[in-house]
Amino acid sequence: MSTETPNLLLELITHTELDALIWQGMVLALIMLLAWWFDVWMLKKIGGVNPVPSIAFKSVKRITFPIVTLAGILLARGVFVHFDAPASLLRLTIPLLLALILIRLLVYLLRKVFPLAAKLKSWELSIAGMAWAGVALHVTGLQESVLESLDELSFQWGHQSVSLLLVGQGIISIAATILISLWIARFMEARIMRMEEMDLSSRVLLSKVIRGVLLVLSVLVALSLAGIDIRVLSVFGGALGVGLGFGLQRIASNYICGFIILLDKSIRLGDVITLDNRYGTVSRLTGRYMVLSGQDGAESLIPNEMAITQGLLNHSFTDRNTRIKISLQIAYSSPLELAMEHMLAVAKAHQRVLDDPAPSVNLVEFADNGLKLELSLWIEDPEVTQGALRSEINLAIWRVFQLEGIEIPYPQHEVRIVKS
Repeated sequence: MSTETPNLLLELITHTELDALIWQGMVLALIMLLAWWFDVWMLKKIGGVNPVPSIAFKSVKRITFPIVTLAGILLARGVFVHFDAPASLLRLTIPLLLALILIRLLVYLLRKVFPLAAKLKSWELSIAGMAWAGVALHVTGLQESVLESLDELSFQWGHQSVSLLLVGQGIISIAATILISLWIARFMEARIMRMEEMDLSSRVLLSKVIRGVLLVLSVLVALSLAGIDIRVLSVFGGALGVGLGFGLQRIASNYICGFIILLDKSIRLGDVITLDNRYGTVSRLTGRYMVLSGQDGAESLIPNEMAITQGLLNHSFTDRNTRIKISLQIAYSSPLELAMEHMLAVAKAHQRVLDDPAPSVNLVEFADNGLKLELSLWIEDPEVTQGALRSEINLAIWRVFQLEGIEIPYPQHEVRIVKS
């Protein structure tokens, strides 16, 4: 291919007359116009027939235009060859269109196979365009000239000569190796997270360590493939150390605290904690912060350093059972023992209340307006909202008290007038 395709461009430049080139250009423009019309017509007529074909049609539509154009050019080339007319422009266009079809299909398949589909989707056209430009330079025989021109644009950095070609190769190598390493990391993370015999925090820690190691190795391998001396990274390492010492110490501290949390298992996924006056369930642990999901639906992003340096209340560190207290008052004239029995029966009848530890009712205080009682009960799902539980128990107690004639007092004052 490398010996044949440059001859197509050479033939186009040296052996094609202007009239023949104009005819081929007009035919090529007409074919592209018809392919565009067919593409638009397919979108209107076939795309909205029903949901299932529409989804498949949108996947195929990305290559409809180049395929129809390629078919038209192949037909036109056959006609030109039959009448012994020059067809160098048409022959040169065929490998370019074929490369465009294959590249767009390959990038689309990568976007579907890799778990980074959402991030790759926005770069799909750019990646396909750059890949096609490289193939087009190779097909037209201009690759060596362009590479030599990019290599001449260089500057000296220490003992290393850095050219625009070297920078481009480095960027492409780093992007490719990082993409591959992230895919491998996601694959291994999925396998590790399915290991039920390993603790969840250990699985998260292991997956993050593997991801970090793969990213570092991918960058080093990419720099080596690009021809960059890895020793030049010593300057970057020194600058990074100074940056950590002055401006990035809090960021580094958060990452270190994140690994400490995962190692000592003081906070695990699913734990119910209170930190910085925030109550919620730990739904995610990252290297820099943790996500605390509150019962109101809000998610708090708390830096890991706060969990190490500040006091933290873990409601489910060793035991997920949580005690709930419900206080109320009854009038002095109401039967005390009967009210306590009904409150205890209501608590035992609720499905979320545990039998062990058993609920209890205590006489807390002889208050000004009545007898203050306190119902203590235990639940095993503190991450579920407690407002509904309190409301259901209070409503059940109110109904029982209404049936039994037990009075819940309201504040009142007795005024005595003494006549002298």
